[in-house]
Amino acid sequence: MAPYNQIVPPTPRLADEESFAEWVALHKTALGWAALAVVIAIGGGWFYERSESLKAERAEKAYYQARQEAAVGNAKLAMSDFKKLTERYPKTRAGVQGRIYMAQMHLDQKKFKEGIAELKSADNAVGSDDDFSASIHMLEANAYEELKDFVNAADQYRLAAETSKFPNDKNRYRAYQARALVGAGKRAEALAIWQDLAKDPASPFALEAKLRIGELEASPAKV
Repeated sequence: MAPYNQIVPPTPRLADEESFAEWVALHKTALGWAALAVVIAIGGGWFYERSESLKAERAEKAYYQARQEAAVGNAKLAMSDFKKLTERYPKTRAGVQGRIYMAQMHLDQKKFKEGIAELKSADNAVGSDDDFSASIHMLEANAYEELKDFVNAADQYRLAAETSKFPNDKNRYRAYQARALVGAGKRAEALAIWQDLAKDPASPFALEAKLRIGELEASPAKV
């Protein structure tokens, strides 16, 4: 024990000689602003999610309203309402569905270029792993076939196969692709697809694949 007249050094404090309480007192304004920033960030996230949810609900309501108009034969009003829907809510699911429905209406009226334009807009609004993606590419391929543009039709069928999540649909789109490739004069590419499809005897396309292989090999393209 140190002698009574020896000065005992004070207990070391925090690094900057402030206790936690003193530090809080000195920085309470900064802490208040930091807490407020956290509250604003959390609140902002909630308001954004709520806004997106309300937007999706309004878009869905508008979509089904336009579909009802189309169902009763009021195509002009339905097309007008679909257009408003896709302009106001382009990135919503209902907005994408609206573009697909408009595209189908154009295709039904033999307006293939207009239908393709709508489908490309719909494709730009979704990702390649979206459920709508394969259907969009399939419809676009159909439109190109109607225009006798078999090169682009085959490419769209390829994309439909790549984005489809179901094996049978993938094979179906590949079969469509092979047929379109024949129309485009790309017989070697078509043959390669049929040969691949023929490898699975359980496939519903195996029989057709064998027939197509026989046809293509029996009458090879002239070089």
